[in-house]
Amino acid sequence: MNPQVEPRSREIGRWILGVGIVWMMVGMVVMPAGVSFNPGKSYQASLAVLLYLPALYLAFSQRARVWRQLWPLPAFRLFLLLLAWATLSLLWGRLPRPGDEFGRLLSVLAFVLGWQAYAADEPQRIRGLLLAAGLAIGVCAAFYCVTFVVTPVADGRIVGEGTIATANYAAALMGVVALWLSQLDLPERRWSWLRYGAMLALLLFVGLTHTRNIWLALCVTAVLMPLWRPGRGHRWLALGVLVIAMAAIFGLSALLTERGTSLRPELFQQSMHLIAQHPLLGLGQGVPFNLMVYGQSYTHTHNVLTQMMVELGLPGLLLLLALWVMVLREGWRHRETMQGRLVLTLWVYASVALQFDMPQLLDSPRPGWLLVWLPFALTLGLAWRERQAARTTPLQ
Repeated sequence: MNPQVEPRSREIGRWILGVGIVWMMVGMVVMPAGVSFNPGKSYQASLAVLLYLPALYLAFSQRARVWRQLWPLPAFRLFLLLLAWATLSLLWGRLPRPGDEFGRLLSVLAFVLGWQAYAADEPQRIRGLLLAAGLAIGVCAAFYCVTFVVTPVADGRIVGEGTIATANYAAALMGVVALWLSQLDLPERRWSWLRYGAMLALLLFVGLTHTRNIWLALCVTAVLMPLWRPGRGHRWLALGVLVIAMAAIFGLSALLTERGTSLRPELFQQSMHLIAQHPLLGLGQGVPFNLMVYGQSYTHTHNVLTQMMVELGLPGLLLLLALWVMVLREGWRHRETMQGRLVLTLWVYASVALQFDMPQLLDSPRPGWLLVWLPFALTLGLAWRERQAARTTPLQ
C-alpha cells in the first residue's frame, strides 16, 4: 500500500468522525424518534455512516493502533467486560431478535472507540467538538423556549423533539450541555460570549421543564465545583447556588412538592421484587419488562442501579460501579486540566440525575450517553496520555 494513502484516508475518516460525534449529540435534539423515544431509523442510518463505520475503521486500521492504545488500560478492559457480560446475557434473555441488542452494544463500543480515534486527550479537539455541539444545542434550546412561550403545552412543562420529547430527558440533556460548556477553556472572548449565551438558553430550558431531579443535579454540581475549580469566583457561585436552592425550598415548596415523589419509591419497591426473582443473572440485556404501579405500566425502573440489576444481575451492577469509580479517580487525578474538570463535572451531575431517570445505558444513542459514555471516553483519553508519558519519561 502506498504510504501516503493511509495517512490521507485516516485524516478524512477522522474529519468525518468528528462530524459524526457532533451530529450524534445534536441529532438527539432535532431528529424524529420512534416508540418510547427510541432514535428513529433515519437518525440511526446517518450515525452508521458518520460515526459507527468511521470509528471502527479508524480503531482497527494501521494494525489496530487505536485498539492497541486502549487495550492496556484497566478501565477499557472493565468496559469490555461489561459489554461481554451484556452480550452473554442474550443467551438467557431469549429475545426474538437478539441481533438488535448486540447492535446497540456495538454502537456504544463504536462511540468510545471513535472518541479515542478523534480526540484522545487533545484539548484543542475536545474543546472544538464540545463547543460546536454545545452552541448548536443551545440554539435548539432557545428555539424550543420561544416555541413554548408562543404555544404552551397543557401540563406547562417544556419538551423538545426526538429522543428529548419528554421533559425529564430534555432537561437532562440540556443540563449536561450547559455544564460542559461551563468547563471549556476558551481564550477568545467572542467564543466565550457565545458560550454564555448558549448556557443561558440551556438553563432557561431546564427551568421550564420543572424537572426537580435535574435541578438538584445542577445544584449539587455547582456547590461541589470549587473542589476542582478553585478560585473566589467559583466559591461565590457555589454559595449563591446554595442560597438560591435554600430559598427555593422554603419559598417555592408548593412547586417542588406538587407532583409528590413521582412514584419513585413505588417503582423502586417493584424493581426490588423483580430483582429478587433473578438476583444473579438478571433478565438479560434488553429483555422487556413492566412495573405496575397504581394500575399504570412502566418499562424501566427510573434508576440506573436497579435497572442494571434487573437486566444484568449482580455482576452487571458491580462492573458498572467499578467502572464509575475509575472515572471519578481519573478525573480527580487530572483535575488541574480541562479534561479532568469535564470528567468530574459530568460525573457528579450524572451520579445524581441517573438515580431518578434515564437508566438505559447500553442502548441506542440517548441523553444517558452524554452522562455516562462521554465522561468515560474522556477518562480513557486521560489514562492513555498518562501511560504514554510514563513510558517516555526516563528513569531517574
